[in-house]
Amino acid sequence: MCFNFLFNVKKTRKIISLQTRNNVERDWKRVTELLGQKSPSQLREALITADRCLDSVLKDLVDGETMGDRLKNSSDMFDRDLYNKIWEAHKIRNSLVHEAGYEPPYFVINQSVENLKQGIDSLGMNL
Repeated sequence: MCFNFLFNVKKTRKIISLQTRNNVERDWKRVTELLGQKSPSQLREALITADRCLDSVLKDLVDGETMGDRLKNSSDMFDRDLYNKIWEAHKIRNSLVHEAGYEPPYFVINQSVENLKQGIDSLGMNL
């Protein structure tokens, strides 16, 4: 009987803090600058920073210990197509960071950054 209240608790949507908004807007300006330079190291940094921006927003909105956990917990916040694109972008970011010699083409990084931006925008940031 005492467990009934656990199932009736309404999940409330949290809000993006002003600090997170300011940090993401600042970092996104850097992403834009890096994309404009088009060198491989700067493109990698742009994708890593874009991924971190989405993670910062998700930290304010959903629970989870890692970005992957937060993405899993936010699946209902995105349409299915965008959600899959965000996951793909995150996997590309992980490959950049964890696999020596992984060098995706410019257009793959550029599209991944754009998908992460769409994810941030769909959460209410509008970069």
